[in-house]
Amino acid sequence: MSGGIRSAARLAAVTAVAGGLAGFAMSSWVGAAPVGRMLPWILGRGLGIASYLSLAALTALGLWLRHPLAQRWRWPAPATRIRLHAVLAAATVVLVTGHVVALVLDSFAGVGVLGAVVPGASGFRPFAVALGTVSLYLAVLVGGSAALAGRLTGRFWRPIHGAASVVFALAWTHGLLAGSDALRLRWMYAVTGGLVVLLALTRRLVPTSAYVRESAAT
Repeated sequence: MSGGIRSAARLAAVTAVAGGLAGFAMSSWVGAAPVGRMLPWILGRGLGIASYLSLAALTALGLWLRHPLAQRWRWPAPATRIRLHAVLAAATVVLVTGHVVALVLDSFAGVGVLGAVVPGASGFRPFAVALGTVSLYLAVLVGGSAALAGRLTGRFWRPIHGAASVVFALAWTHGLLAGSDALRLRWMYAVTGGLVVLLALTRRLVPTSAYVRESAAT
């Protein structure tokens, strides 16, 4: 493993741990049950919040990478943006994995192994959990397309990678239906979802310069 990959892996791990702690704190802040036998549920909820926020940042940065207005900003450098995008992707994977494992181990939630891997099989809010499961499978496909970005031409991997917006939409709805029982969390979903939608819309509506078109073509 090269030094660059090791550094990125360490940074992703630190980001995931910090995100998990932030999610746990937010879960407690919005009125989670006391720690005890409910600890797996609280951890699962906190990691779910953290993984959503990491995914929201990942999606927003992905939209910004090819946003026409991004070409007018020299900081951070394009290479730094790509590196940050990769780190956020790795952190999201770690956080989502922790979220799923915590809920599978929690007897209170009633999700179970089957509910986590088969859409609609969860005993807890089956439709909401199914959306999260489907978004996870689609995210694996999108992540795989990113890994093959250097081996396939843009017309093959870009449409698949473009499904990242669908992943975010499913995850947003999953979080809203499965774990937004507090008004503060609903505001969080409203603000982050609105930001991603705004970036997606302006990316299409803002005129693209000739430099951006040439960069996209190459």
